[in-house]
Amino acid sequence: MILIRGKLLICPTPLGNLEDITLRVLRVLREADLIAAEDTRRTRKLLGYYEIHTPVISYHQHSSPQQRDRLVEMVLAGKNLALVSDAGTPGISDPGQELVASCLAQGIEVDPLPGPCAAITAVSASGFPLASFTYHGFLPRKGLEKVVASLTRIEHPVVLYESPRRILRLLESLNSYMPERELLLARELTKVHQQMLRGKPAELLEQISAENLERGEFTIVLGPWQQPALQPDGERLLATVEDYIAQGLSTRDAVTRISIETGLPRKQVYNAVNKKKQDR
Repeated sequence: MILIRGKLLICPTPLGNLEDITLRVLRVLREADLIAAEDTRRTRKLLGYYEIHTPVISYHQHSSPQQRDRLVEMVLAGKNLALVSDAGTPGISDPGQELVASCLAQGIEVDPLPGPCAAITAVSASGFPLASFTYHGFLPRKGLEKVVASLTRIEHPVVLYESPRRILRLLESLNSYMPERELLLARELTKVHQQMLRGKPAELLEQISAENLERGEFTIVLGPWQQPALQPDGERLLATVEDYIAQGLSTRDAVTRISIETGLPRKQVYNAVNKKKQDR
């Protein structure tokens, strides 16, 4: 018995400008038996613009496992399923990855099509060296400070996504842990009101604090970490430790923060501070 299975086709869609879609993706969307969409309203707008009449079914982060399994069964039965996200490439910071994994587990062919991606769009305009970079996506709501601290010593650029409701908190955290790091803050990519803001965290906080931040997802590119050319002396380190302790930090936390800010190993900071205390 010959099994006739369909395919799962990963179809990148425009970030905002409806012209940013490949001819191949348009053909696949027309020829597919069904389109699984994260946001059916947005997808139908795109399909209407290009006069595509393929049926659309909802598949998003709140969809049940039964909905996912139903889609997999359709493909096993021979249907070709096109997967689209809210915008950009499916499977990157959206629920599409679960559907892809389920199809692969069933031996279904997954065919990825190239196209728009907010992370790649932003880094291409960053001006930072890109021999390598880390994609981190959305940071967790809980434990943000710990995650931001872990990013400080990554030497190459880092790409993050953030919502307008949380961008100020993220910038405040970046300003605490890496105040000298250069950033690119990209908003409304490819749209009429696209913004590409560059600077250090405090500078960007000042620029956007007064803006209407109700809409427009942000893509943030952290520039590469650089070893400070000059290392502060023991007197300066001790004064900084005492300043942080006066602000309520423990000695341990103060030394950790200085280590992050200066690039010096924690042990070296401890030794310099202790030596200076003994010399007093």
